Amino acid sequence: MNNNKKLFLIDAYPLIYQSYYAYIHNPLYTSKGLNTSPIINFTYFLMNILNNEKPSYMATIFDTNKGISFRKKEYDKYKVHRKKTPETICIALPYIIKILKTFKISFFYAPNGYEADDFIGTIAKKAENKGYIIYIITLDKDFFQLITENIKVYIPPFKGNTRKILGIEEIKIKFGVNDPKQVIDLWSMMGDPSDNIPGLPGVGIKNAIKFIQKYGSIEKLLNSTHDLNGKIKKNIEENKDLGLLSKKLITIVTNIPFFSFHEEKFYVKKPNWDSIKKIFGELEFIRLLKKAYKYFKFKTKE
Repeated sequence: MNNNKKLFLIDAYPLIYQSYYAYIHNPLYTSKGLNTSPIINFTYFLMNILNNEKPSYMATIFDTNKGISFRKKEYDKYKVHRKKTPETICIALPYIIKILKTFKISFFYAPNGYEADDFIGTIAKKAENKGYIIYIITLDKDFFQLITENIKVYIPPFKGNTRKILGIEEIKIKFGVNDPKQVIDLWSMMGDPSDNIPGLPGVGIKNAIKFIQKYGSIEKLLNSTHDLNGKIKKNIEENKDLGLLSKKLITIVTNIPFFSFHEEKFYVKKPNWDSIKKIFGELEFIRLLKKAYKYFKFKTKE
């Protein structure tokens, strides 16, 4: 496989949260009492990507805690019911950053006012314009809207499942759309409880797919309510603004200003074996150190 023009972008927080909850009933601790559950699971995942995909270009993207996103400014109830980040994850984050540095994998924080989704979307589109094939490694369905011939969604292996790579055809079949971009309209109609995005009251997955197939977009649906009848007609007509707001909240920004794609910032460099031994020793990752040696043993010199 020629990876010279392949870029892997890791959506950090969903994977870290998954790593945390995977061990929620059976956490792993060091002899000093540090809960390493999210750290070790994320590291396993990271090494799996390095070992199996052997990427030449990769980066991990984090949300920033600075400022308020434009979505929150647009709709103050956006993500309002999200719980505070668990303390275990807060403690784990600096160690995850250390491991990324040790593996010589670039990491970035989303600019103020934007979310990691937007920064990943912007990087992906800029890289696509320079001839790259991009794999967005995530568990977030919102990224389906970005899929093109050159941008794929990479769902990592979990609970014994093999990894999945979703492209245009997979999304068309899964959601009954003609183009992955229509996923935006699908979510806009249905809403998204996980982010507290309202959508159109009374419109579920079946109606949303039916409307997408008939009208193609939420705007055309809202302009064609004369075709509808009964309660759903009333609900949609009375909540047009909510539908359009939902579309704005769901749409991933792909043109964050002042960002230019420089491939050298994403290049995966050779890791330092002594640094790996040091951080893994501190975290008491004994079995993982053996796995790391198996992969990195021929790459221990700068």
